[in-house]
Amino acid sequence: MITNKAGFTVAELMTTVAVMGIMAAIAMPMLRGTLPGLRLSDAARQVATDLQQIRMKAIAQNIPYQISFSTSTYVLQKCSGACTDDSGNIVLPEGITVTASATPQFQPRGTAAASATITLSNGSAQKWVCVKTVGRVSIQDAVCS
Repeated sequence: MITNKAGFTVAELMTTVAVMGIMAAIAMPMLRGTLPGLRLSDAARQVATDLQQIRMKAIAQNIPYQISFSTSTYVLQKCSGACTDDSGNIVLPEGITVTASATPQFQPRGTAAASATITLSNGSAQKWVCVKTVGRVSIQDAVCS
């Protein structure tokens, strides 16, 4: 009579858990070093996406829209007459600061009132979100040209 025993022994499971723990301990310092760069890229994508969304809102609703920035937050605004908040404060990822050369505002035809450069920084690196007067939004690793 042959018995088929399937499964793992306790020793095999403990060895696997130990190896995984060692690998995690080795990977953690490398992961911590890449987090600031990942947060910076995430913040740049978040700002660029919101800029593109307010451009689409301006076209769809035939009303100018803009984004007003503070140090680590920003707010989307509808500008029919006076500008009013169209969102609450949107918080950037931890450790990211933002400055803008001008307040990016999109007109009902999808063009920007003026070109703007939004600089995002994590203290050691920077990314730039560029808004052209034709309404194009791009993310760059160098200053907008």
